[in-house]
Parts: sequence; C-alpha cells; structure tokens
Amino acid sequence: MQIKSRWNKRAKEQSIEEIAGALGFISWKIATNAVLELEKKGYETDSNAHRLQIIGEFLAFLLQVADRLAFVKMESDERRRFISALAMHIVNTFVGNQYDVLGEGEHQKAFIELLNQRADDYAGLSFDEGEAGFDFRRFFGEQVAAVMREKHFVSQEVMDIEGPDAIKMLKKSMQDLFK
Repeated sequence: MQIKSRWNKRAKEQSIEEIAGALGFISWKIATNAVLELEKKGYETDSNAHRLQIIGEFLAFLLQVADRLAFVKMESDERRRFISALAMHIVNTFVGNQYDVLGEGEHQKAFIELLNQRADDYAGLSFDEGEAGFDFRRFFGEQVAAVMREKHFVSQEVMDIEGPDAIKMLKKSMQDLFK
C-alpha cells in the first residue's frame, strides 16, 4: 500500500495538530487496508458494519502505537496535544463513516469509550524500542478475533502479520511527517 507521508518541500512548518490530522488520515487508510487484506486472505466479514468494528479495533491499536512512539520523542505537553488531536481526528473520521453506514446513533460516545478502554487495556503491555511486545500484539489479535468468525487463525494473522505491518507503516509515516 502506498501512503503519502511527506509534506511538500515548499510547505511551511506544520503544527502538531496538522501533523496529527495527517496521521489520523493515514491511520484510517492503514486500518481499512488491513481489513481488505484480511478479506483477501479468506477471513470473512458479513457487512460494512462488521468491517467498521474491525476498523475500530485497528484504529484503537494504532492510536496506542502512536502514543508509545510519541512518548520517546516528545515532551509530555507536546505529546498530550499530539495524541489528543490525533484521537479527535480518528474519532471524527470513524464516527462520520459510522453515520454513513449505520445511520443515527450514539456512535461518538461508544467509540470514545472503546478508545478509553483500549488505552487502559494496552497500558500495561510491552512496547520497547519502537516495537510492540508479544503481549501487545497478542492482545490486539484477540480483540480483532473477538469480532471475527474465525477466532484462532485471525488472531495469529493479526498478531504476526497485519499488526506488525500496520506498526511499520505508522512508524514510517510519523518519521516522515515530523521531518
């Protein structure tokens, strides 16, 4: 998957919020592409609503990865601004798509609750030197498996392939955007 993650050479310096917005868009692309990859490999989804559940887990995972990567590179105030802006961009994009697919509902509240729950869930899991630990990836695989039909095999696929690929793309995008 091709991702444009560099600013125009003549562009002015971007604010933390602008970088977060770009990374939020990239996170959406990574998450939606991961669902397409799972489907190409034979893992079944039964509706757009089902796909959105999986995308939501990917977005929660990517937000936690971004936070862990930002932790080692930013001062705490800058990191808080960045992660807050990234989270809001992710929420707005995801909720907008939920409204398009599902219609009216308490989508924003439910998704923010999911993001907050996942922040708590991932908090004690290992992420060292820019890499997600086994427990971090396993938990992610289990969350995706919980919303899929094929529990065991999809967990392994997400843990061993889709999760690491998503981290690699997000990490490269963050490096490029912060240059």
